[in-house]
This record gives sequence, structure tokens and C-alpha cells, in this order.
Amino acid sequence: MHFINPFYLFGLLAIAIPIIIHLFNFRRFKKVYFTNVKFLKEVEISTKKQNKLRNRIILLTRILSIIFLVLLFAQPYFPNNEDKLVEKGQNAVVVIVDNSFSMQNQGKQGRLLDEAKQNAKEIVEQYNSNDVFLLQTMDMEGRHQQFVNKDKFVELLNQVEISPSSKFNSKLIKRGYDLLNTKHGFNKRLFFVSDLQSSGFDYPNFPKDSTIKTLLVPLKANNIDNLFVDSLSFADPIFQVGQNIVLNVRIVNKSEKKAEKVAVKLFLNNKQHSVSSVDIDKNQSQIVKLNFTLEEHGIQHGRVSIIDNPIIFDDDFFFTLQTSPKLEILSINSNNSNPYISRLFSNNNEIGINNMNEKNIDFNDFDKYSFIILNELSEFSTGLVSEISRFREQDGDILIIPSSNLNLESFQKGMQSLGIPYFSELVSKPNKVSIINHHNKLYKGVFSQMLDNIEMPNTKEYYKLSSSTQTSRESLMKFQNQDDFLLVSQKNSSKAYVFATNLNEENTDFVKQSLFVPTIWNMALFSQVVPLPYFFLEDEVQIDISKLKDVNRLNVAEIVSSDKSFSFIPELRKTNRIKSLLIHNQTNKAGNYNIEQEGEVFGGLSLNYSRMESDLSFLTPNNVVSELKKHSLENYNVIDTQKQIIASYFKKTENENRVSIFLLILLLVCISVETYLLLKK
Repeated sequence: MHFINPFYLFGLLAIAIPIIIHLFNFRRFKKVYFTNVKFLKEVEISTKKQNKLRNRIILLTRILSIIFLVLLFAQPYFPNNEDKLVEKGQNAVVVIVDNSFSMQNQGKQGRLLDEAKQNAKEIVEQYNSNDVFLLQTMDMEGRHQQFVNKDKFVELLNQVEISPSSKFNSKLIKRGYDLLNTKHGFNKRLFFVSDLQSSGFDYPNFPKDSTIKTLLVPLKANNIDNLFVDSLSFADPIFQVGQNIVLNVRIVNKSEKKAEKVAVKLFLNNKQHSVSSVDIDKNQSQIVKLNFTLEEHGIQHGRVSIIDNPIIFDDDFFFTLQTSPKLEILSINSNNSNPYISRLFSNNNEIGINNMNEKNIDFNDFDKYSFIILNELSEFSTGLVSEISRFREQDGDILIIPSSNLNLESFQKGMQSLGIPYFSELVSKPNKVSIINHHNKLYKGVFSQMLDNIEMPNTKEYYKLSSSTQTSRESLMKFQNQDDFLLVSQKNSSKAYVFATNLNEENTDFVKQSLFVPTIWNMALFSQVVPLPYFFLEDEVQIDISKLKDVNRLNVAEIVSSDKSFSFIPELRKTNRIKSLLIHNQTNKAGNYNIEQEGEVFGGLSLNYSRMESDLSFLTPNNVVSELKKHSLENYNVIDTQKQIIASYFKKTENENRVSIFLLILLLVCISVETYLLLKK
């Protein structure tokens, strides 16, 4: 038998107290003379014997009560030698300390991070000086990737602070396993000290390794209510000066009470532009619409803010809107450019068109454009198909206008490769459009009212478009026989428009109708590619800057905070003519930034903290045990610090035969017997 708290055994010295009391507490009898004492002596002798026996039983029960009470505090147990946390020989120990935002919460002993660091120290103290230790945090820093001695571990632990980094638990544990498996011949242990937030506890992905005993140490947080800005998006992809912009902001209420009159404020370039108020039911979300007017093109740094204490890291959401003064589109022509399209965009301050012959295509210029028109090409070469495919992967839009004498087989293969409906056959007979899909965004605001007698396009001949493609397709105009005159096929954010006929006056009167202008104009306008308005501070976040103006002149980028207080140089990577920036954890501060080179601003950038930590739902020790059993994670165990100090777990395991319950029962029996004897006295 062993004891978890052997120092309590000194309490056995208290046995002397009842013995002393019994020795010095005998009652003295006075002699009383009486005429006939025969019967009185018999009673006196009998009473003395009974009192002596009762007093000895009381003494015994008191002694046993003290013994059982002391043993109960000392916690005796029979050790299971097959399941020790500290084994003979050298031990390699990985301690993962969760330092994410949720660890700012208050626990029973103060801030959770401070409690986690104290638990980590107690864990390390149980091991010997010749054992090796490795500290891991959410940051997964390089200095935390090697084993050190006990003193160095404590030094590194004292430097741990709250970090915006947040990772799934399985990733941290897997990294710990990989490092432990480099220590051959060692006894391997991994401890994970965390609040075990539900959003990060991805137990199905937990690694399994029977050679590594893993202990999860959950910490209990007091506050679990949170209100935060989750995401935002623009209601309309078109951005023009003087236009009203609608910003959709999603606010989430993660609490058990309704949030009333939550003020949502919009700031642009540090000036408040809009404010709204919203009520959000418990554990629900709400979309708030904020309006502002685009006063000029260029970089607009924005911020949406709410007030919610004490969790404040997710109360601000940063974004950057950067628009170009002029949209550039490209028309690739077989011979001459289309005069109607060229006239539409000529001498225009918003959209400019460049023409290129199909025999002299410069594929390197494709990155400059957001909309490419394939105007009556005779061949759809494999090289052009490949470049158009890459262009669409960058969210570029295309328009295909067929020629009356195109190579049908070439276009069928090319269009099938792009995943869009292809030209199946030439129909050499007149037809007329009878249906216009006015619900499509292309015609948003074009029709003030739908008129039955609106002028519809006619055509002398057209190509029938296949319907066998597996990709999406939507008819924009249909002939009377339900064949498509104009359709759109979308892949991710890229749209491919296809006309069934060429746009020559000899073949169709569409080019002379009022509907021609908004159709072609909106195709170009809706192709406007605006860089992503925000990014999250996550691992290996890659920021595509290919669409920034004059990006080819950018050789050494510098990211500078909007208030000029902080800057760093990211990795500039170019892959297949796509330029991107990689931050590599060079900043952990959310905010608005500019992309600069030698003081010249090339673009804007907004970084936000991950919202993984915003859902403050946590697993209880019982929840964790249940999930571990469900997924057969037999090498995992839970250390419940709410019930017992960590040090005690190193002297027992769940399989050890503890006798505390029996000691408690015996203690209660002794107290009951003593009480009964005293009441009968």
C-alpha cells in the first residue's frame, strides 16, 4: 500500500488525545454509609463493570475514528505498476499550453493562461532532472521545436503570452507526436493543457500511437457569452463613384440571452460613415446592412465595430475596398474588331477596350484584364484554351461570339475543355428571341417595367448550343423554339457568356436595338475584379496581388500598417504568372495595411483575427472522456484539475484500487457507535 499524501500520517499522533482523556477522566466515588449494603454492593459492582466496558469501547471508536480520518486524508492506494506517468529511465515529455484568445477568460484561480502555465510547471516538477521536455503553443514557434532541460523549459514557459493564433487540437498533438518519435529509447508522454474549446477539439483527427500516453488537462472558464462580428460581404459587385454601396455584416450572438440594441458602426479611412442598431436572439446571428457612398476610386480602408466586453478581440472587423478608376477589357478578333462593341467603349472614362488579333496574341497581357471577348475566331487553339482556362481560374469573365465559318470541331473541343456549352450545329434558318431572363443580375435595373411589346432580336442563322455539359448554365435570351440566343455558364466566380450568333448587322438586328448596350456594357462592368476585402491571420495565408495595378513593377514588397507604426517585408512569390504575398506569421496584429515599395503604394490589405476562438463553447471532462471512448482513443486520458491536484495523478491512475470509500464508511460507523454509547450513558 502507498499513500498519495503521506505527510497526513503525522495526524496519527492525535490518537494520544482520547487515550489521555480516558486516563484522567475516571470518576471518583464517595463512600456513603448505609445500614444494609448487601444489595447496593451488588449493583455497584455490576455498574462499574458496565461503565468500564463502555468506556473502553468509546476509547476504541475514537481511536479508530482518528485513524480512519487520517488515512482518508492520506489517501492510501495499491499502485498499478503497468500504468505510471513517470517511469524508470529517461522520460521525454511534451507539454502543449493553449495560449489562444479564449485563454484570456477568467477561471477559478484567475486568468486561464496563468492557470495553464502553473499546471505545466507542476507537471514538469514531477519528473527528474535528467528527463527532457518540449514546450508547444498555438504559435508553433521554431524555438519550441526542440527538447530542453527542466530549467530551460520553465524559462520558455514564463515567456508565453496570449496569441491570436488558433489551431485544431489534432494538429498540435500530431506535431507533438512527431517530435516525441525522434526520441528513441525514451518513455514518451504528452500533456495538453487547454480550455478545450469545442470548435478546436477535432477528436476524429486525433493521432493514435500506443507508445505515447497522452493526458488532456481541461481548464474551466467562467465566462462563455460572446457577441462578435463574424464576416462581411458587398451586396453588389459593381463599384462606381457616387454609387450607394451596401455592406452586409454578419453579427453573431453566442450567449443564452438576447442582445438588444447592439450598435454597429462603419468607419472608412478612420471616419464614421454609418451606424445601425440590431437585436439578436440568443445563439443566433443577424445580417446588418450598412450603406455608404463611394466618393472616389482607389484604396478605402474600412472597419466595422461593435462593443462587447470582456471579450473584445473579435469586436472589430477590418476590410479594404480598392477599385480602379478605369476597367480594361480585351477583344481578340479574327480580322477586324466588332464596330458596335468598339463604339460602345470608345472615349469612355470607366471602361476601356483593347483589340488584339488572334494571330498575335500576347498571353502575358491577360493579367491586365478582367473581361476577354473572343470575337468571331475561326479556330479555338489548344494554347488559347489553356490560357483562357487559367484566366478563368483567376475569376476573369469571357464572352464568345461565333463566326459564321468557324471550325466547329475546334470550338467543340475547346468549349468542352472549358466546361461550357458548346456549338453543336449551325441552324441555317431565321429565328426570333421570345424570352428575356430579366431576373438575372445582368439586367438589374435595365427594365423599369416589363413590356409585352418590347422589341426582340431577330437572326438569320445561329448555332445550336449543346445541353449535355455538366457545368452550370443559365439562359439569358431564348428563341421561340426554346434554343438559346445568349446564355451564361459560371465556374466559381468566373462567368462565360456565349452568343449563338455573330453580332453583325447582316445576320442580326440585335446590334441596333436598345437592349444591346446594357447587355454588353453590364457584361464588362460585372467582370470588375476587386481584390478580396479581407484575410484572416492564419497559417500560410497567401494573398493574391496579381490584379493590382502595375504589379509587375513590384519586386520587394513592404507591408506597412495604415498608421505607419509597423511594417515588415513578406515573401513575394510568383507561380504561373500569379504574384502572391506570404506573411509567415510576421505579424499577429489585426488591422489595415498598405502594400508598398520605396514609399509607393500599390494596394491595400486587411488582416483579421480568426473567428475560431469566438465561439466560447467548451467541453467538460465528462464530454471529453465520452468522445475519447467513442473514437477508441485508448492512449488518451483526462486529468480533471477541478477534482484533484495534478501532482496526485502522478501517484495513481484510474486503474489503481483506492480504499478511500471504505475508510469513509468505517469512519461513519465509528462515529455512529460512539454517539450511540454516549446517548445511552
